[in-house]
Amino acid sequence: MFTRYLGFGVVFFLQTLGLILAPHLDGEMASVEEPVRTFTLAQGINHALRNSREFQAAQKDVELATEKAKETRAILLPQLTLDARYRFEGDLSTIVLDPRFLEFLRDPMSQDDSTGGRTNENGTEPIEIELGAKHNLQGQAQVVYPLFTWGRLSNIYRQAVLGEQAAERALEVIQLDVELKVRQAFHAVLLMEAFIQVSEQALDQVEKRYKVAQEQKSAGVTTRLEVIRSNVQVVNARSQLIQARNQRKLAKENFKLTLGLPLDQAILIEGELRAELKQVNIEQAIMTALDRRPEIHQFNIQEQIGEKQIKVAKAGNKPTISTFGNYMFNDSERQVFGTAWNVGFAIQFPIFDGFSTRSQVNQARIHLDQLQTNKDQILDSIKLETKAAVFDLRAAEKLIEVQEGIVEEAAEALRIANAQHETGMITGVELTDVEMSHTQAQVNQLQAIHDYIVAVARVERAIGSKLE
Repeated sequence: MFTRYLGFGVVFFLQTLGLILAPHLDGEMASVEEPVRTFTLAQGINHALRNSREFQAAQKDVELATEKAKETRAILLPQLTLDARYRFEGDLSTIVLDPRFLEFLRDPMSQDDSTGGRTNENGTEPIEIELGAKHNLQGQAQVVYPLFTWGRLSNIYRQAVLGEQAAERALEVIQLDVELKVRQAFHAVLLMEAFIQVSEQALDQVEKRYKVAQEQKSAGVTTRLEVIRSNVQVVNARSQLIQARNQRKLAKENFKLTLGLPLDQAILIEGELRAELKQVNIEQAIMTALDRRPEIHQFNIQEQIGEKQIKVAKAGNKPTISTFGNYMFNDSERQVFGTAWNVGFAIQFPIFDGFSTRSQVNQARIHLDQLQTNKDQILDSIKLETKAAVFDLRAAEKLIEVQEGIVEEAAEALRIANAQHETGMITGVELTDVEMSHTQAQVNQLQAIHDYIVAVARVERAIGSKLE
């Protein structure tokens, strides 16, 4: 007897625990440390852009290109350098002079032919003179400014500016890709939420029918087979609900990964699975894509960079003219502070460079040809992508039109079938068919709406702008 009561107690405990944990079967249990975070579509996109490593790397590329342009601009400005040196001489060289040599310098006619030792006839010592100074200070300020470089420096600077613009276009490409991924992941969660609602409604329907079958069986109106069949429908509906919740969990996990959130973060999605029909002309869509896609602008900029590179290479064997100025000073304990300055022009004309300039020009032209070929390929790819996105949009629109009104008719048919089944006019098998048709109509409608929303997102990604 005790064992029997213990068994009932365990079953009651497990059922109670199941009721407590039922809302969290999909893995969305919020922890104390991690409160539930709610995301709208706009919030999800902003969060993804802030946390996308690819987007952050592209932002750094833009910053790097900006600093490169600033660095390159310096070659167009005068270059000023200052060189200052202090030198200490530990031991100075000396020279020894005979006083008679100094007298000779003063009066050459008074010098005789006599020779002597280290002292002259008056007994004076030779004179020692140190060469140089122990403390020496020298300095030079120089300014150089290129006057004419055959466009070489200006084209190098323009290349750097265009490189900054190309990095910005690359950032736009990544931003569009991130937005598309977030929109797809966001609406996948909404679709699974809607599927769960349909599954719960279907489960509620078959549970009611199972209860009616049990009551009819007790009254002797129906057979045990009908009760078993109803119970099987309940089990199947519960299985579908479990699968729908599991799919919602997976959809949320994918949404978290897209946003860069930790997988244990509990989230809620705020949004509505609703389609706003758009009128899209395929020719106009292609024209818009060719005009606004950042990838095309990026190739156009790279072509300009290639053209500038050809000009830079051609200037390699051309003369350059520059102007310069120098200011110099010297100071030591043996001389008065002295200065000097000069200005001038310099011309440099490379006569023969071993044909390196010709090779550089050819390389630049080949690179430009490659860019133009790649641009043609990307143009064809964008046209195809735009056409495919518009075709998918139109197909999704047709499905929505086909599904329009079907759900209402299926719901009315289910209401009639339930009433007929209660009066015994139709069998349980026939009612089951009507229930399945109603559920399938709801699922098809939700899937069509989701597909249309995603198709709109893909069209907007293909043309590089929002649809009006």
